[in-house]
Amino acid sequence: MATSSSDGGLKEVGRHAVLVLWTVVALFPLAWITFMSLKPPGEAITLPPDWIFLPTVYNYIQLVQDAAFVHAYANSLISVSASVVLVLLVGVPGAYVLSRYDVPKKPDVLIWILSSRMLPPVAVVIPFFVIFRTFDLYDTLIGLVFMYITINISVVVWVMKSFFDGIPESLEEAAMVDGATRSQAFRKVVLPSAVPGIISVAVISFIFAWIELLFSLVLTNNQAVTVSLQVYTFIGSRNIEYSMLAAASMAMIVPVLIFLIAANRYLASGLSFGVVLKE
Repeated sequence: MATSSSDGGLKEVGRHAVLVLWTVVALFPLAWITFMSLKPPGEAITLPPDWIFLPTVYNYIQLVQDAAFVHAYANSLISVSASVVLVLLVGVPGAYVLSRYDVPKKPDVLIWILSSRMLPPVAVVIPFFVIFRTFDLYDTLIGLVFMYITINISVVVWVMKSFFDGIPESLEEAAMVDGATRSQAFRKVVLPSAVPGIISVAVISFIFAWIELLFSLVLTNNQAVTVSLQVYTFIGSRNIEYSMLAAASMAMIVPVLIFLIAANRYLASGLSFGVVLKE
């Protein structure tokens, strides 16, 4: 009995040791970039690495004073946020319809929606370029929003359909027995139950759009340049501004971290795609 208890304790210690090791490995790149961003430009890359130094916010001040970077950052915040709101307004009701109603050729419709993610971006960027030039969407925020919606709509529909499948229809039926209409049952019963799923796809859509690079490179030029594209301006043909590059990378990471921390308590159940609810 004592041996069994000792083995269980050793397994627990081993499990915690693995988790601590994995956490250190996962966070090491983030810590490295953070240190680089807080070093003076001339000390960002040194061999051996200088772990003890006087931190400075000089790089961040330079970043805030860089009008092109601020403009690109604002472009990304506006276009990505608008695209997330719009893709949820379109995708969530669409997923509900595909989950609850007998839509003709439903499997084909779902595969057609998913097909937008099957081709590599480089295979469709030229058709996008032609469409954008034809309809005056090139180098505009509206064009970026349209592109991000196209990228994320399949993720929203597929994840939310799975989530709605996990919500028992008996909840809606009970609400309708009590006098609610179908739309009222959807708004007052189904949507509140689906909040973890909605927040999860919002986070996923935000990250996918925020870090997107290829489409921004081809479909923008000056007015609608995004922050992911602007970061590369610190990589020159002859030298790389490592400290500014690190500061810009940290500036890109901050909104994602804030979004993830704010939505943290919803993500576990949301990313289970409704399994938790169904159980």
